[in-house]
Order: sequence, then structure tokens, then C-alpha cells
Amino acid sequence: MTSGAIFPIDKLLYQDRRFTPSRRDLLIGVGATTALTFSPAAANSVSDEYLIQGATVLTMVPGAAILVDHDVHVRNRRIVAIGKNIIAPAATRLDARGSIVMPGLVDTHWHLWTTLLRNLADNSDANGYFAMTGRLGRRFGPKEMRLAAMLAAADALDHGITTVHDWCHNIRSPAHARGALAGLRDSGLRARFSYGATRQTPFDQPLAAADFARLHAGWGEWSDGGRLSLGIGWRGVMATVDDRAVAVPDAVWRADLKLARDRGLPVSVHANNSAANSGHVRRMDELRLLGRDMQIVHAVNAEADEIAALARSGASVSLAPSSELTVGFGVPPVAALRRAGIVIGASIDTPALVGAADLLRELRIIQGLANALAADEMAMTPLDALAIGTREGAASLGLDGVAGSLAPGKCADLIVVRRDALSLLPHADPATMILRSLRPADIRVVMVDGTILKQDGLLTKIDRAALTADVLETSARLARDAG
Repeated sequence: MTSGAIFPIDKLLYQDRRFTPSRRDLLIGVGATTALTFSPAAANSVSDEYLIQGATVLTMVPGAAILVDHDVHVRNRRIVAIGKNIIAPAATRLDARGSIVMPGLVDTHWHLWTTLLRNLADNSDANGYFAMTGRLGRRFGPKEMRLAAMLAAADALDHGITTVHDWCHNIRSPAHARGALAGLRDSGLRARFSYGATRQTPFDQPLAAADFARLHAGWGEWSDGGRLSLGIGWRGVMATVDDRAVAVPDAVWRADLKLARDRGLPVSVHANNSAANSGHVRRMDELRLLGRDMQIVHAVNAEADEIAALARSGASVSLAPSSELTVGFGVPPVAALRRAGIVIGASIDTPALVGAADLLRELRIIQGLANALAADEMAMTPLDALAIGTREGAASLGLDGVAGSLAPGKCADLIVVRRDALSLLPHADPATMILRSLRPADIRVVMVDGTILKQDGLLTKIDRAALTADVLETSARLARDAG
């Protein structure tokens, strides 16, 4: 096995940040863009060992080269080698000539239960996002929570997302949490499940500590060898009530935060996401609560001192520009966050507002905002933006040792992208092609934890027809019940 590489990134990207393909690359990319083929054993998508052969590999490892005509060897859920002419006689072979292999995308904040309410938010007072989800969320039982998670997972996989962060704030009973987790577990996705209070929970009422403790104690039922992990969806130290800021009682926020930190679990908190919530990061900094275990969601109006505090603490930030702009939160300070060296992740947030689970859409907006705010077309490159959707996203969830890039020892969370799609022609820098032009139909394979979950346009673990029927019936019933 050799590890020779062609087209190092520093030579591939010229001053205008555009890729000039060589004649050899064009021949590889166009002449070999045949359909992805599998050895016969791959038909059922179940194997302990795969050899993905002959691909252009975009590892997303910092500073790494783009690897042409390379193989990726997967065994027992993990990548064991990346190189040329790998010999693996027992592996199921995937002929990926003319395709790009890259890490799966990483979502860093998604209220999965709202996927069952996709596109229902409108511009009326009765059906604005907060009013509509509050009204219909009360109608959810455990079955609806599971169905919403399955629908979200199916959409995520179709779009090449292999990791999601389910910021679950519709847990109305322990059974609701189990329903959501059952959907995630059965889908095959990698996921962080952040246990949060409903929006209707009074700000002076703590989380159900006993329920959470039981869930944590029995986490082995859900973990699947670490594919699912647990965290806390914390409300922070400031609440917003009737568009005004209210201090959460010390005893309440301390008790909720203690649930996570006593167990060494990560914390995620919505902060500085509206005018009424301004100064939230500053207050947490004053209380010395920020840390590497904390993810800040939105931070659209974080001021310079708050951004500096986040940088000092090592906290990460999750941005959801589609929903932040649509709901009127504001413009996320992408340029300032990047200048401070803060790890950034991208977020679907809520399909009730943004529709499809298109994380590349969020990355394109993030790149556009970064360049606009910096008044510089070159401020954020396509590769930078793609890193936010892969490597940095995984780091923001504390999963950078597991996912977000392709390297031996990491979990096999990857996608295989065809390059002969009309939307991807002519060929250019792979990162630019993917960021700007990739569609779900162009994703031939999605693999999570070494298991193929999408193959040639079809989901392998989720029954799409049954899911569609369940979703349509359930959504109609929810609408009837809500009047």
C-alpha cells in the first residue's frame, strides 16, 4: 500500500481561488464517470468490511492533499487505510472511479421533532414559528416524536448528513424522550441527543432531574457503541418572556447545569439569539460558566467582549443563518467569530422554517455572510465553508476524534458523490463543486459507522413508502386535532 497524493491544496488553489484541472484530471473525471458499481456482496449494504476503490478523496484533514485514484478501506465501523492499490481480499468492493469520497456532513443543532411540522410556519400571527410549534407540539406523543426523528433522519441521509445534534425541547414525559431516541437509534445516524425543557416549561422550574438521571444511567440501551451520545439542552441564565429578558433563578440554572457537568456531559444553550436575549454570553462569562464543553447556539448579537470571552473559554458556536434571517433574529457575526478563532458549526435548526435538510445551503449563506461582512470575496473559501460543515462541526460537538474528516482510526462516516451529474459539470476544485452544486440525487452512497444507509438514491434502513404514509396521516391528524 502506498499513500502517494496528487494535487496538494496549496498548488491546487490559485490566487483567484479557482481550480484549473489538468488534462489527466479531466480524463479521470469525465472519462471514468460511469455508474458506481458494487461487488455482488454489496447488494444488501451489510458488511463488516468495504474497499471503496479509485476515488478522488477529499479528507478534510487540515492541510492535507486531495487524493486522486485512491482507495478507502473500512473494517469494523472504522477507516483502516487510505491509499493506492489497497489489497483487501475479504472486503466488499465499491468501484468509485469518477466519484468523490468525503466526510459526511455534520449538523450541529436541529430540533428534530419540528421536522414533522415542515413548512407550516408562515407570516401570520397564528402560524408564526413560535405560535405554531407551541400549539402543535402539545399534540405530540412518543409515536410522533419517533416519527419526526425518522423523517428528519431520512432527509438528513438523503442530503449527505451523517451526524445530527437533536436539540430536543419537546420532552413532555420520559416516553417522549424514548420515542425520539428510538427514531434516532433505528435510523442509523450518528447523533448527539441534548435533553431540554419544553418552551412551555416555566423559567423558574428546573429540568426533571430524576428522569434525566434514569436516562443517563440506562444510556447503554441507546448508545449503539457510541453512535448516539447524550448532552443537556440548557436554558442558560437568562430567559425571554413576552419579548423581555428575565433572570433565571440561580437555583434553577445551577441545578440544570449540574446535571451535565457532574456527569461530564456536553452543554448546548441558545444565547444572544434576539434583542431581548442580548448580553447572555456576557452574563455567563461573568459567572465563569463558559467552557470547552459548551456550545452557544445563534449568538447573532454577540458583541466584541462576548466574542472574546467565547474565544478565551474555548466554547463553540452553532449558526443557523436560514432560520436566523427568516425569523428576524439578525445577522450572525461570522467574520468576527472567525477572526477570534472560535470553532463554528452549521445548523438546520428547524424545517418548520427552513424546509429541506440542506446543510450546504447553510454553508453557502455562511460563506456569503463572511465575505459580505468582511467586504472581501476571498475572506472565506469554499474549502473553509465545507470545513464548517464537516471537521469544525464535529469539533463543536466534541466528536472531532470520531467524525468530520477521513483518516485511519476514525469512524467510517462518509459520502460518495458522482461527478457526472449535469449540475457538477464542468469539473473544478472538488470543494467548490460540492459546496455550490451538489444535490441529493448526486450522492450515491452515504455510510455511517461503516454501514451503508443510502445507496444509488435509495435509503437502505428506512422504508420510505411506509414513512411517507405515516407522515401524511399523522400530519393530517395533528392539523385536525389542533382545529
